[in-house]
Amino acid sequence: MLKLGAAVLDSPIVTIRMLSHTSSGPRRARRRILALTGTLVALALCALPSSAGAAEAGLNISNLGPQQVAGVRTLGVHWVRMFLSWRAMQPSRGAIDPNVLNSYEQSFLQLPAGTKVILDVVDTPQWETGSSDEHAAPANPQDYAAFVATLAHRFAPWVGAYEIWNEEDAPAWWTGAPDPAGYVRLLQATYPAVKAADPAATVLLGGLTGNDYPFLEGVYAAGGKGSFDAVAVHTDTACNILSPYDFLRGVDNRLLVDSFLAYREVHAVMTANGDAKPIWMTELSWRTTNSTCNEGAWAGQKAGGVSDEQQSTYLSQAYHCLAQDPYVQLALWFPYSDEGAVTSGLVRADGSRKPSWGAMRSYIRNGDKLSESCGVFTGPKIRVSSPANHLKYTGPLPIHVSASSSQGVFRIRLEVDGRLIRNYDGKTYPSTLDGAITWQGAKHISFGAHTLTFLAYDKQRNVSQTTITVFHGKPKPKVRRHARRHARRHAKRHP
Repeated sequence: MLKLGAAVLDSPIVTIRMLSHTSSGPRRARRRILALTGTLVALALCALPSSAGAAEAGLNISNLGPQQVAGVRTLGVHWVRMFLSWRAMQPSRGAIDPNVLNSYEQSFLQLPAGTKVILDVVDTPQWETGSSDEHAAPANPQDYAAFVATLAHRFAPWVGAYEIWNEEDAPAWWTGAPDPAGYVRLLQATYPAVKAADPAATVLLGGLTGNDYPFLEGVYAAGGKGSFDAVAVHTDTACNILSPYDFLRGVDNRLLVDSFLAYREVHAVMTANGDAKPIWMTELSWRTTNSTCNEGAWAGQKAGGVSDEQQSTYLSQAYHCLAQDPYVQLALWFPYSDEGAVTSGLVRADGSRKPSWGAMRSYIRNGDKLSESCGVFTGPKIRVSSPANHLKYTGPLPIHVSASSSQGVFRIRLEVDGRLIRNYDGKTYPSTLDGAITWQGAKHISFGAHTLTFLAYDKQRNVSQTTITVFHGKPKPKVRRHARRHARRHAKRHP
């Protein structure tokens, strides 16, 4: 996925706009400033409004210029996320220039009191890998760990979390991905180093592309459990135009990773591995554009974004869904403002605000106010007109079934004792789908009780089922005509 500020990362300038280098004042005065700042941060955090179960909102920002700092202040968010390029900040082996570190500190001080920063640390220097490829995995994870630990020690008053790489499951960000075992080695080196430098810092498993739970399964299989405090996910997948309430399932009936709600599959993987850590959604958004999708599997086949009004609606719906899943603690919109091909900001490139700005401000001030269902997870309603339950039959069996769903019905499946009789498919996803058959095969199954199962799938592959029991009875034996006459005569003689 395209990331804001990619052009900046390609230059020797770091991903946030640096203020002019300033010489530090006397050490004693500097300590007083840091202590005062820490006190203000603590007081501000204590005063934050609490909304039980609801994810706290935040913003991805590309720089700490006046416009974005003012936006952070006006919206009232207390978390911001930004990228930091290791390659740009430590272009040669050795200590980081203290003036550069000081410039970052001065930049952080521009944020409103109480604001915490998430730094996503990416890009390997050529001296570390011997490669000009900035997305090559670190040759020695300890080098990366030492760099992030230096940041954690210096930035403790402002930086609350470190995201260990970005979309490490995607080749665009980690050459050769997916490589969960290689990524686990980076986690295992970095986690204790950061904790030693700043025990209060949160170490995030780098944001997964979409909700890439198969990669997370690989992380656990490689021994990554215990080397992160939370799992970061990114739901701002390319050309996503579905509502947060809509989702798609794969052949295994699990939600596809690009579905917004598939963060629940991520949580299921964590639970299955005995891990009660939270999820931080460090990127979510929908693009606003009239252009055709130009990337991914759907390039040239569908719209590349949604309208301004839809984006606003989807923002409110997304936070409504997250409010129902308290294990998602933070959700940060990506990005604050449009830039180039990235048109998913709350603010347009010309500085004007989209409707989503008002939706975000309302959520931050008032919390989740929606009461509708977040997605439909129940299958269609099934009605069996025939046969009746416990019917005893002897010949062909008439079967008539219908299924109804507001999501549209995809298929009705008929089974007998777990074996397929036939499928009825609704290619246009009708709200009601009918299936009828005079089943000749009913004559050839064994005598006795049998279970008929009716399964119905909606457009989102939710499934429901109902069963009935039928009895295949033996037909009465045929009696020849002369035998019947003999029986009647016998009855008259012997009343």
